Amino acid sequence: MALVTGIIAEYNPFHNGHAYQIQKARELTGCDFVVVVMSGDFVQRGAPALFDKYTRTKMALLGGADLVLELPVWASSASAEFFAAGAVSVLEGIGCTDFLCFGAEDEKLSKMQKAVKLLADENTEFQKQLRDALKTGLSFPAARKQALSGFLTEEESSILDKPNNILGIEYLKALKAKNSSIEPVIVKREGQGYHGQELSHGFASASGIRSALKDVGDWEQHEKISQLFHVMPKEITEIFIEAGKQNQMVWEDDFSLLLQYNLLKQKNRLQLTAYSDVSKDLAMRISKNLNQFESYSSFVQKLKTKELTYTRISRALLHILLEITQEETRMFLHNPYTRILGFRQDSKEVLGKMKKAKEIPVLTKISNYQKELANIQKGLFEKDIFASDLYEAVTGRKQKRGLTNELQHSPIILR
Repeated sequence: MALVTGIIAEYNPFHNGHAYQIQKARELTGCDFVVVVMSGDFVQRGAPALFDKYTRTKMALLGGADLVLELPVWASSASAEFFAAGAVSVLEGIGCTDFLCFGAEDEKLSKMQKAVKLLADENTEFQKQLRDALKTGLSFPAARKQALSGFLTEEESSILDKPNNILGIEYLKALKAKNSSIEPVIVKREGQGYHGQELSHGFASASGIRSALKDVGDWEQHEKISQLFHVMPKEITEIFIEAGKQNQMVWEDDFSLLLQYNLLKQKNRLQLTAYSDVSKDLAMRISKNLNQFESYSSFVQKLKTKELTYTRISRALLHILLEITQEETRMFLHNPYTRILGFRQDSKEVLGKMKKAKEIPVLTKISNYQKELANIQKGLFEKDIFASDLYEAVTGRKQKRGLTNELQHSPIILR
């Protein structure tokens, strides 16, 4: 029987480290197919993806994936906990996933499992220490690490120092919560760290690539363009450069005017707290500083405090921009769905396997969503479409072209 390994990813953008993970996933699990659940046009750090989901899907297929499914915006733009829970719900829901392979700085599953037990079982004493740490003004990640240090050795609690370890723990929590039979497999992260900025290595970070390209003007001559060939598979670099020449790259500040408009629409700060990740404290800071709004990124910097991290604020502002509420995110977790973004022609067997086993809606032709989704899912999906259309509107304006309606898109097939 054909084995399927799932990978949860953003590919923002795809690089050698991602190709290595797909290759190692095949080696470690002996699987026949790799299915990727990939964020759509908006990503977990509270920002638009550098390239649209179709460009990134093509990169993923060229990089070794057999099938790419979309992680809807409800989960793709959420905190690590909800991001992981949403993605695992999709992998569980398609009914044919045998393994979940994820990258981490620490390859010892046992160390992560110990932290998972404390976090997932909601140990009373741990929860008390977490609340006490938060009261001192620490950010949630720092408070959680401090609370865990009372139950774990210094070496064990140090796993929370690394972003991929944290996400890995959330994947394990989500699998445990679902009592899933999917087996977790770790691929040790190689080369640059999550926030590494160098492009001189074979394994660069997505963050480093984005940072290096932020100020590229001339895509024909810029020295940093040639460095991409060191950190990306050749055929993917070519797609990347062509997309760059066509001005397809999207940044937070491309949404500045839209964000400012949505912030000005709110009649009072209490309305803001309806949106996911917007606390009363943050809502107050937004209202207080709104007259000083200049751009998306500079406004995040202005709102940042010791307790409120840049990513947390950026994510909250994105939820205001897209009008995503916490209640809707929870509704998605209880009523997941996905859609096929692309697949390899020679991997069609996995589509048949998924069609027979799936327990959630998997859309192929998205214009048929009215027939295939339950009522509660239709409303969620329509907002998902709105988010994609908003991204397309910004991209189209940058490229001085007309817009493609999201409902007109078909899956990418790599032949």
